[in-house]
Amino acid sequence: MDETYKVAMTRFDDRIRVAGTAELAGFDSSLPQKRKNTIEMVIRDLFPKSGDFNQAEFWTGFRPMTPDGTPIIGATPYENLFTNTGHGTLGWTMACGSAHILATIMQGLECRISDESELGLSRYA
Repeated sequence: MDETYKVAMTRFDDRIRVAGTAELAGFDSSLPQKRKNTIEMVIRDLFPKSGDFNQAEFWTGFRPMTPDGTPIIGATPYENLFTNTGHGTLGWTMACGSAHILATIMQGLECRISDESELGLSRYA
């Protein structure tokens, strides 16, 4: 992890995955050139002989977030359709707890959270 530029690196077999930029961009999957430049600069600085940088592949992914930072977990108005989304950068961090809450809700059991509606989509209504 490069704390200065907020870029994380992970080795995948004979490749290196470099990631870490975030954009509030809706559903725009384009990657600004300045973000590519930063990622490339960091990897060249830290691992100058790590590979052929001309073969680098750049892509983007989506990390759905909510305006208040709390995920949306629970039932929807549609039968048998539930949500567990909006975790932003904390997806893996909150995965087990969120899955437990959702499984409890889906089984119709009492949730340990005092007010289940605080996690539901209805809080934005």
